[in-house]
Amino acid sequence: MIKVVGIGAGGKTLTLEAIEAIKKAEVIIGYSRYIEMIRGYIENAEIISSNVNEIGQRIDDSLKFSNKNTIVISSGDPMIYGMGSRLFKYNVEIIPGVTAASLASSVAKVPLDDFVTISLSTYSRSLKEIENKLINAINGNFTLVIYNINPVARKESALLAENTLKKYAIDWDYYMVYNARRANQRLIHGKINSLDIKNANMDTILMVKKW
Repeated sequence: MIKVVGIGAGGKTLTLEAIEAIKKAEVIIGYSRYIEMIRGYIENAEIISSNVNEIGQRIDDSLKFSNKNTIVISSGDPMIYGMGSRLFKYNVEIIPGVTAASLASSVAKVPLDDFVTISLSTYSRSLKEIENKLINAINGNFTLVIYNINPVARKESALLAENTLKKYAIDWDYYMVYNARRANQRLIHGKINSLDIKNANMDTILMVKKW
């Protein structure tokens, strides 16, 4: 049986259900950094770690060990840009986790009433699709929660987001939350015209809100 386990930001954000699954696992599969975040709860499991971009490898590994009590680790919630989004078509159980949107919201104290999440990853969406989603969300006065910001590896989508937000979300506030609920947590808040997307990284959630 394969379980896809959300671990939130690790530490105190791990749910009791996630901890129980980790302790009982025979095989644990995941990105090496996330494995380290749960290391203290691992008991007798075989660990299969991989690099951040080796998503296909993690899928193959999980299917290979489907006859065992196998868990696949996903940060945040598995079904929000996580491994659950890649494995849900198979015979798996999803164990939810605290998503980055909730974690960042708690840090910045920004209510997420009527909000949308948008990913800047071009893995399964075009730049035009990202732009249209941003514009439609702004026109609908939704609070935006933007994931997967990478000004280095995904420079085009990061700059597209910055330019689109500055053009259409005039006078809105932005909240850039780094490493929410982790030791080196940090928050930057300002008006959208002062946003510099180059300050973000893959551990950043960007929230944009019209008060």
